[in-house]
Amino acid sequence: MNGFRHEWLSLREPLDVRSRSGELAATLAEVVRPTGSPIGTIQVVDLGAGTGANLRYLAPLIGGSQAWMLADRDPTLLAAVEERMRIWAGSIRARVFEDDRKLTVSADSFECSIRSVRVDLATELDRVAFRAPCLVTASALLDLVSEDWLARLARRSTDAGASVLFALSYDGRIECLPSEPEDREVRELFNQDQMGDKGFGPALGPLAARRAVEIFEACGYRSRAEVSDWRLDHTHQALQRELLDQWFNVAVEVAPERESEFGKWRERRLVHIEKGRSELIVGHADVRGWPGAHSRIRR
Repeated sequence: MNGFRHEWLSLREPLDVRSRSGELAATLAEVVRPTGSPIGTIQVVDLGAGTGANLRYLAPLIGGSQAWMLADRDPTLLAAVEERMRIWAGSIRARVFEDDRKLTVSADSFECSIRSVRVDLATELDRVAFRAPCLVTASALLDLVSEDWLARLARRSTDAGASVLFALSYDGRIECLPSEPEDREVRELFNQDQMGDKGFGPALGPLAARRAVEIFEACGYRSRAEVSDWRLDHTHQALQRELLDQWFNVAVEVAPERESEFGKWRERRLVHIEKGRSELIVGHADVRGWPGAHSRIRR
């Protein structure tokens, strides 16, 4: 699987928080911790966890006692988990403890123990234990994985009776304002590349959220999907430049004969960004599922 730079993950985290479906995340707590139930510690498996941004978003919403396993193949990102958690804990006035190679963040409404596990999810998913009562979650992962891998994950989740929450899967929509003639072609080339092999086999790319709903429903899950689009304006100039570079590099890699034209497109888009008039919409979707007999999907 292609890695992600720590700087990129830090840059996108505030926008991820603002873009995610708050309703799906909030109602998730009703499923994993029913009101009035004396349920114990919630086991949470975070796949492709990076530096733990998914935990930082979900832990306060879930509440109560939680035990998180952060699974990722990148040792650099996992090594940054402790520092990022301490910074976050300070921002929410929580306490941090470390013992037995675990980190614990304790706040008024929740306490979570955190264990990081280095694992290649593409080939070693079976090494990740799903223990009930369990939540299996991931952010910005499903569009990178293959259909076969996602079906394996669905079977593992079904066997554990796990609830699932998959956030921020790219769905193929990109809108750039002001528009430029090459926008559509760049988007199509980028989407074509997104369905290439990212380490898991042919990637689902823009089809990820829809196929996740279908695959988990076939395993007996009830599910809901909600859009979670990125909306970038003049306050996101650094992130816009990063995205522009990614789109340009991919477009040139897929269609090298168009490098000159795409270079001119990139320069025009950079001017829009620098003058504060660029707005981007990047389509994403969140999917929540829980074991049940009937589907409940809303788009």
